[in-house]
Amino acid sequence: MPFFGDIPKPARVIDSSMGWAHTVRCMARDTHRSAVYSVEDALGRQLDRGGTVEFFGSTLTLPIERRFADVASIQDYVDRVLSVIGPQLPPILLRERAGATKAHYEHPRGDRAGVIAIPLMLQGSRRWAARESVVLHEIAHHVTHHDPIGRSEAAHGATFCGHLIALHERVIGPESALMLRAAFDAARIPIASVEHA
Repeated sequence: MPFFGDIPKPARVIDSSMGWAHTVRCMARDTHRSAVYSVEDALGRQLDRGGTVEFFGSTLTLPIERRFADVASIQDYVDRVLSVIGPQLPPILLRERAGATKAHYEHPRGDRAGVIAIPLMLQGSRRWAARESVVLHEIAHHVTHHDPIGRSEAAHGATFCGHLIALHERVIGPESALMLRAAFDAARIPIASVEHA
């Protein structure tokens, strides 16, 4: 692990197979990263279609997730989500990211706010990252960064997963949160109990 004196340097973690990149401010190993991405990809396919789903003997109705046209529409969505879940949280800025394969969250530094970078280039006929589940994933990193417990964990640790589920419940709906929680449980991904405003 790289060190400068006694202070650990942030590590750049990139998973090119899933299209996510994160700057990790702690030195905890991110052992559940690929499993979290796999679960989110499976749920994302369900949210892309929406409709009814058979789920352990029950029928759930999933909404179709929102898709965004540009940075301004994503910024408006992020601002509205933050006003609902945590008006005390600092704002997040949005910017377009070069390329087409990775979205990421940049932790705040000094006077600079946290930033979500979303690629808007077409991949096939769609902008894969300009959708609700990807944006909520990045918002979960922001919320986790401002959580005193989550800040010391790996980027996709138990607190992050708890915040992601809470975001799905408040924003997309309880059906999405239930499916996400069950998939995390099935994959043995730890989930912390968290509270939002």
